[in-house]
Amino acid sequence: MTDHFYLFYEEYQRNTDTIHMGTYFHVRLEKFLFINGSNKNQIEFVESEDHNISRGFGDKDTVVLRNKIEQIRANVPYYSY
Repeated sequence: MTDHFYLFYEEYQRNTDTIHMGTYFHVRLEKFLFINGSNKNQIEFVESEDHNISRGFGDKDTVVLRNKIEQIRANVPYYSY
């Protein structure tokens, strides 16, 4: 997995003036942004047709997820109340 990050970062450094190389979700801004080359380091929002993008666990089975969390809390000492 680290190889993928290395290759992406190498691509970012090599293509210094390239724009719109990819997109990523900025958690703090809660928006999708473009990834530009290292010389084009600016915040540039991606306009999306799909405004119903799921974030976090909202579209998952909450009962199964809650049961898994309770199982972890019951079996790991530092999660106990």
